[in-house]
Amino acid sequence: MYLNDLILQIPGLTPAYTKHPIFPDLFSSMLVAALIAIGLNFAFAILRKKTTDIDRLSKVMKETNEWRKEYTDAIRKQDKVRISELKKKQAYVNKMSLEMQQQQMRPMMLYMIPSFMLWILVFPAIFGQTVALSPLHIPYVMCSDENVKLDTIIDEKGERKGACNVAGEVFLWGWFLVTSLGTSGIIAKITKTSLPSMT
Repeated sequence: MYLNDLILQIPGLTPAYTKHPIFPDLFSSMLVAALIAIGLNFAFAILRKKTTDIDRLSKVMKETNEWRKEYTDAIRKQDKVRISELKKKQAYVNKMSLEMQQQQMRPMMLYMIPSFMLWILVFPAIFGQTVALSPLHIPYVMCSDENVKLDTIIDEKGERKGACNVAGEVFLWGWFLVTSLGTSGIIAKITKTSLPSMT
C-alpha cells in the first residue's frame, strides 16, 4: 500500500477519474470493464505464446520441481548420500530456474507499461471510480460503510468527497483485478499457455 501511495504522488500518475462516465450505470460499466479485462488477459496470453518457449518452460519447471521435492525429502530423511548427489545438480537447477524467470519476465515487461498507461490515462476517464456492485465484501477492493460515510460528505465547493454511494460498490481497479484473476486460468488453457504448478 505504501509503494502505491508513493507512486501516485508522482505528477501525472494519479488517475483522473471522471464524474460523468461513458457508462453511467453499474451494470453496463461492469460488463464492458469485464470484457476489456478478459481482452487484455487474452492479449497477454498471446504475447506470452509469441515471446516464450512454453514447452521448454514447462519442462524446466517440472525438472526444477522434481529436484526440489527430492532434495527436501533427502534432507528430511537425513540421507547424506542422496543430499550429496542432489547438491551436484544444484548449480544446473539454479541456472534453469534463472532461465525460467527470465522467460516469464519478458512478456510481463512488454505488457506492463502499455497496461499501466491504460490504467492511469484511459480507463478512469471512461468508467469513473466504481464499476460494479457485489453482495460479497472484499476489503480494499470495494466500498466499505466507512468509505460511503466519508465519500458522501459535501466539501466547501459543494462537491462530494468520493465516489462510493453504497457499501459493496467495486472500485475500477478491483473489478479488473477480480475479473483478470478469475479468467486467467481459463484463458491459459484456451491459448495453451498454462504452466505446471510450482508446488
